[in-house]
Amino acid sequence: MYHSYLEQLLKDSEELHDRKRRLKETLPNRSEQISDFRQSPDTIEGNAGSMAQTDLIGDKPWFQSHDASLLPLYISEATCTAFATRLCQSLKRTNTPTLHLPRSRYTDEPTITSLLHADIQWPSLVCAQLLVKTALGHNMSTFHFVLKKDTMDMLHSVYQSQDFENPSIKCKFFALFALGQVYSTPYGSSDAPYVPGSDYFAKALSLIQVIPERPNMVHIESLLLLAFFCQFLNRFHSAYLFIGNALRLALSMGLNYNVPQSQNLHPVAREHRIRIWWSIYTLDRFWGLKSGFPVQIHDKWIHVDLPSGLASETYPDQFADSAFAMSTIELAKITGNTTGDIYCQKQSVESFLHCEQKVLTQLKQFVQSLPEQMRLHSDKPNSKDAIHLHLQFNFCVILAIRPVLLHILKLTKKGHSHQSTDTISPVLVTLSEACIHSARHSFALCVDEWTRGSFAIYGYAFPAYLFSAALVLVVSSLLPLGNPGDLASTETALEILKNLSLTGNLASRDLYDHLTRVRQCLDDNSVSPALALDNSENNPVNALPMDEGLLPMPPRPNRCSGYPHVSSGLEDLNSQLFESNVPYLTTEMALHQPTMLNFLTRPHVDFGLLDPVEMFNDFDLAFSSSSS
Repeated sequence: MYHSYLEQLLKDSEELHDRKRRLKETLPNRSEQISDFRQSPDTIEGNAGSMAQTDLIGDKPWFQSHDASLLPLYISEATCTAFATRLCQSLKRTNTPTLHLPRSRYTDEPTITSLLHADIQWPSLVCAQLLVKTALGHNMSTFHFVLKKDTMDMLHSVYQSQDFENPSIKCKFFALFALGQVYSTPYGSSDAPYVPGSDYFAKALSLIQVIPERPNMVHIESLLLLAFFCQFLNRFHSAYLFIGNALRLALSMGLNYNVPQSQNLHPVAREHRIRIWWSIYTLDRFWGLKSGFPVQIHDKWIHVDLPSGLASETYPDQFADSAFAMSTIELAKITGNTTGDIYCQKQSVESFLHCEQKVLTQLKQFVQSLPEQMRLHSDKPNSKDAIHLHLQFNFCVILAIRPVLLHILKLTKKGHSHQSTDTISPVLVTLSEACIHSARHSFALCVDEWTRGSFAIYGYAFPAYLFSAALVLVVSSLLPLGNPGDLASTETALEILKNLSLTGNLASRDLYDHLTRVRQCLDDNSVSPALALDNSENNPVNALPMDEGLLPMPPRPNRCSGYPHVSSGLEDLNSQLFESNVPYLTTEMALHQPTMLNFLTRPHVDFGLLDPVEMFNDFDLAFSSSSS
């Protein structure tokens, strides 16, 4: 018995070593890993999972230095600004490196230090109430930072008792004052040299205890409020550190576990713990997604309940409706998978397209399961929460697919595609179309938000969504499977980012510089939009089903010899985007077209279609230099 068991172990070990040997033999020669994009679909069969996924961004991380006295900063390929640099390199006619533009518009330490010397006092009670209510009104449905009623009661108690020097309470309320001030400052009304609310933020920052041995909920609340305000200062690294600190303190308090019922904890305190945890979780993943940083905790370590709808109904004065929180948490889980599976440097036995399939399947299931109030409607106004959720959803789709889009652009530039989608694998065409549709949808939503004036002037999210969409639309204007008219959307995005920059939005200034350089690369290298395809049957864009009530996609121009010339189809596109309150095409529809459904449901996909390494390694950027 034991002898046969040992023989089986030896046999299994030999098979495992043999599989590893065959895997290593397939990795060294990258040219052999890349299937010809011009192959017939009939040849794309039977190799599902047979090719290991190599590094998406090559075998070397990307660092860039601007000052010999400072450490070089890491640049993640997942960031939109890194993609902009890659795009500029692909548009150039030479192979000379394109330096990454550093993130230079942020509130630096000397500015924060100088604000500490200002005379920052508690405002009047009326002003304090308005600031706190403004902060809670803008954040409570998206993130749970504090208990609404308890926070307002505490504010009244502070003013009644004149206890203004308690450091933990002062830190929490000054962080809330900072958020209230930045949200309530009207467009163009601030002439200060810094972001509104920065003085309150600086004072709160000086009061926060970095490493408390016995943390409490007020301390974690303050960390989350400070982390959230960092977006207005364009301080990604600080936000990441604040969230990480809050996460580890939450772990030390056991917020990732349910408190046993035997502890007799009040339902409000129990639900507060749960929602604080999930706010930490969501912020960790969303900042990681936009900044390219890895998630700081994995799902397997989380054993706490999701936010309760019953608590929202029983204590509406303490908690916002849980529906949006639930959808946001589910999307945050997928974002962690996107950065971990698509942009991770760790070698995997799964191919790049297999990872694409998994992530897009999760996104499709997510959008199918959305509650009614979180869906976009064509017959009635949509809530700000629903719009932002769909913008974040589109951002995930774009992030997952855009390496494929850039790779096809490189092939088109080299003349491999011959201005036709017939020579490109249908799988890659399908993915590219979904990415382009997501960008168009995000652009339409952003334009509508801009014309309504319903976003935070100094915030980061809106410029980031607009910028990520604009980059994809630049590529779309150059591809036969795209639309030359998409370039006009880039001009609109530039104008909006320019106006935001003039108001003092720090993130918009950096993004405007990146997008301006991309546009300049088009001019300098005489890159013209691609010829549009006339045959709608061969073009998945025109073949998409349209939902009743949505604007139809405008006619595609037959020819566009250069982007300075605007066709009637392009004029129709812009007029419909600006005049309509509803986007003309949703990402959900793109994920339900037949070719996409076929890709998502096929048990076997040829994962040798492309080697992700080649999507970036043609650019000599890894050590050419910049900061994210």
